[in-house]
Amino acid sequence: MFTYNGIGTRIYGKRNLDEKDSSYTATKFFTILFFPIVPLGSFRVIKEKQKFLTGSFPRYQMTPTELNTKQIVNVYLAWWIIPLVLVIIATFYH
Repeated sequence: MFTYNGIGTRIYGKRNLDEKDSSYTATKFFTILFFPIVPLGSFRVIKEKQKFLTGSFPRYQMTPTELNTKQIVNVYLAWWIIPLVLVIIATFYH
């Protein structure tokens, strides 16, 4: 994942948590100003075990999976509902 000034790709969401290996489903989005615009795919994410002196950044294994539509809807609602409400309020009270 890479963003430059908020434009690029990011992973959002954490769904279908598996207690056994602590893996979960996340969705990769194309973003503008960090707002998710287009879903690019869903992935099963597992945090890799690290050796003691390997560095401070965690590493993740990502396996492609089928697109998770419930997660996409939840991400859109979480990121877009507040700006939408603010625009509606500004329109009526301007």
